[in-house]
Amino acid sequence: MISSILGAQTNNDISKLVAAMLAETPLEEDLQELCDEIGGRVTGSAANELSVEWGYQKFKKAGVKVRKQAFEMPVLWLPEACKGRVSGALDFAPVMVAKYQTAPGSYTAELIDLGYGKEEDFVSLAVQVKDNFVLIETDICFDIAGLFAEYIQAAKVEALAEKYGAKGIVFMSTRPNGLLYRFITSKGTNVPLPQFVMAREDAKRSLRSLRKGQRLSFVAKLKATVGEAFTSENVIAEIPGTEFPDEVIVIGAHLDSWALGTGANDNGCNVSMMIDIARQMTQANIKPKRTIRFALWNGEEQGYFGSHAYTQEYEADLDKHMMALSVDIGSGPIIGFFTNGREKLIPIMDSLLQPVDTLSNFLNIINPIVGTDNFDFMMQGVPNLVANHKPALYGPNYHAASDTYDKVDLVSLKKNSAIIAAMVLGYANSDIDLKRHNRAEVQQMIETQNIEFSMRMFNVWDSWVNKTRGIKK
Repeated sequence: MISSILGAQTNNDISKLVAAMLAETPLEEDLQELCDEIGGRVTGSAANELSVEWGYQKFKKAGVKVRKQAFEMPVLWLPEACKGRVSGALDFAPVMVAKYQTAPGSYTAELIDLGYGKEEDFVSLAVQVKDNFVLIETDICFDIAGLFAEYIQAAKVEALAEKYGAKGIVFMSTRPNGLLYRFITSKGTNVPLPQFVMAREDAKRSLRSLRKGQRLSFVAKLKATVGEAFTSENVIAEIPGTEFPDEVIVIGAHLDSWALGTGANDNGCNVSMMIDIARQMTQANIKPKRTIRFALWNGEEQGYFGSHAYTQEYEADLDKHMMALSVDIGSGPIIGFFTNGREKLIPIMDSLLQPVDTLSNFLNIINPIVGTDNFDFMMQGVPNLVANHKPALYGPNYHAASDTYDKVDLVSLKKNSAIIAAMVLGYANSDIDLKRHNRAEVQQMIETQNIEFSMRMFNVWDSWVNKTRGIKK
């Protein structure tokens, strides 16, 4: 099939581009600048604004056409300080952080052991739960599967805690050694209950006391800057197509991060990859047949607001968007791509990856991903991909204080850059013409792939149902 997709000139350009990507480039230097010098990049923060300008200048210096795309974020929430106290049978200050959009203020209540927070636990302890904080036990997170299990558990607990009148929730950290991290909740930007993540060791200490029948009180004090809607920006660069300039391939990585760490594996490594691919294509004077558009998305962590805004701005042109790719699972070796419900993409990807088959063993799978910047393209019916990586150090450091430059697999990042560059150039120069799906086809994919719960978990189901998100017909 490869011969029918790629011509001789394309294969020559791919070989040249792969060699350039694997050679010495400023990729690592860019990543170190972004992580060490700018740091964590919460959307709406000064560091995030610096990173937008940084990305803009990197593309500009590479000789690529670039612009900033302004869009509206619905609310501002920048945490400043979070302190807690456990008292009663024990008396100590636990290490903890607030989840996104927890309202600043002071909270005091009794701490109630709810085990893993299953419904039967809430039923049996309904009287104690009301107007108190529930402490939820968790399993240790080792990998990406563990991350999704944590999101699922949290979403179920949030609904039950609200139903049974809890004052708030304290989740045991899924990472050992006092490591903390930050999540959004299943309510997105509208969070009715305060939620905290407590160091695993401190939560276990509290549980041991509670399971002896002792009583504990809990105090939390949160300072945060909050505000109304504000303007943020994506960075959008492109290399125009020579034969089909109105047909677009979008490849992107999100620029924003949480600020406990410096956003290295999530997602600075892949931001640097986008810049380096554009740079090496330009330096090698490679001219794709279709336009390749590079996106550094903002507002991803709070609900993929930047990529959603892009699909709104380009809504009239989405029939000409031939593919959208998101790279957002760290720096572990790429082992294939999620085709997000598109079965016909699997053999196409198998062929497009043949020029780089010495760099990895690829397995492309139909599974859809909900949770990153492919989402709105998927809901718009545009063929879309998410790179699938070996877990490496992604899961244990996800959104955590430990997500720093030294955790990035730099060797794999170079290979990943070559893989993405080769695949994207091959796609841009091919005769692939997958049609955009209509709303009924997208709905069928949702049902076939059983992703309604995942969409609810990330607070994007209602917007699909009420047609404020996704293709309308």
